[in-house]
Amino acid sequence: MRSGQGVIAAVVVLMFLAVGTIQARTVDVGGARVETRMAGKVECVPLSAVAAALNGKYWRVDNRFVMVLPGDSARPGREYVLRADSTCALCDSRRVILPAAPVLDSSRLYLPVVALPDLFPSTSVPDLTTIDTARRGDTLIFTLGGQCRPGEKFAGFGDSRSSLEYRLVIGARRDSGLGQQIALLSLTPPGMLKTVTLDSGTGVSLGFSFRQPAAERLTVLQDRVELRVWPRPDRAIKRLVLDPGHGGEDPGALGRNGTREKMVAMDVALRLKKKLEKQGFEVTLARDTDKFVSLAERSKCGNNRKADLFISIHANSSANRAACGLETYFLSEAKTDWERVVAARENAAFDTGESSAGLSADGDVGLILADLAQNEYLLESSELAARIQETTVPYARIKDRGVKQANFYVLRNGFMPAVLIECGFLSNKSEEKLLRQPEHRERLAEGICRGIVEFAKLHGPKADGSQTGGSDPRALKSKS
Repeated sequence: MRSGQGVIAAVVVLMFLAVGTIQARTVDVGGARVETRMAGKVECVPLSAVAAALNGKYWRVDNRFVMVLPGDSARPGREYVLRADSTCALCDSRRVILPAAPVLDSSRLYLPVVALPDLFPSTSVPDLTTIDTARRGDTLIFTLGGQCRPGEKFAGFGDSRSSLEYRLVIGARRDSGLGQQIALLSLTPPGMLKTVTLDSGTGVSLGFSFRQPAAERLTVLQDRVELRVWPRPDRAIKRLVLDPGHGGEDPGALGRNGTREKMVAMDVALRLKKKLEKQGFEVTLARDTDKFVSLAERSKCGNNRKADLFISIHANSSANRAACGLETYFLSEAKTDWERVVAARENAAFDTGESSAGLSADGDVGLILADLAQNEYLLESSELAARIQETTVPYARIKDRGVKQANFYVLRNGFMPAVLIECGFLSNKSEEKLLRQPEHRERLAEGICRGIVEFAKLHGPKADGSQTGGSDPRALKSKS
């Protein structure tokens, strides 16, 4: 009983951390102090409290929130139209692009604090006047500060677009000299910083790019914002797991001429394995014969082997016979109907219970922990997908359908960067003919191999052991 209570307590703590905690901070809106709360990384205030502070009214119409503020003899009232998860807002029919999107929680809309100056010019926020840099060892410290009048506090959040790019948004008004300071900083960037740019608009949004993969920590204080950036620790990429999709009694997609997805995936995986081993990688196949392997067992294979990368190989199918091309997926919630369809098809074995034996005894707790752990590798997975897509499309001379995201079960429980590659459409007559050709499957394997090698060069150590983002995979065996 106690162990069960401990599991429940752990789930509650994890969910609490994921949603965000109530912060004892307030922001001045129309002379009233409104308490803020965190929604993920973004500090927000409820629309209801903003409307009350400004003596306005608001209501919900379908998926829109409309707020009307009263006017006076000097100026007319204002009408705002806002949507959850959309950075586009309307102010008296004028389009306003917000630095962060409003968040819907329990039917209440929350506005990011950093967006308040753009929506309500009367909002009292500090003036951002300076950006200073310092260095401690291999860590760069950016301190952004300015003038804080009584009751004013800085707000801000950061967003890693990749390990080489970072976006910092600050709830403040920009000083006229800030742009000149940033321009001077960009002329002689310190250390690992490559460039820093100030986005156009009324708010403060800074873009940082780095010469090598970077980690960062943001601290928002009352009178300043501090961003610390340091090189990501080197991680030798040497062990790979290749997962040829389907197998055994599960043929996967079927072409009009009888081509089976499981055989295409197996052949491409075997060719890719040989190429990667020549580059010095240690490669394991999730299945090496025509046998059925559950989705849970496939994902466990990567963890049991302590793999550095997990690559699942498939062929596609669509009711639209004209659909063709290569697409590479990384783990995230599907954003489009097509991504949901592909995920549902590849997850079919799990949904029908064929892989239920692979579920942990913890049930939902295990899935929550798996999602949190996989999130650590989300950016690297998206970068790996991009590299594979960029190298394979031109080499295999195949249509580029882009990098996509979907919730594939086979990627969920892997604690490493993981992608799923759809090598082409068996439902397309021309592409099925291509996939039946050994020469085309060889080109696919070569393109995928080149993308993996490029990713390893960026994220692994140099052959001489120095810190960077480059490595020679052929030197990895001797270092292991």
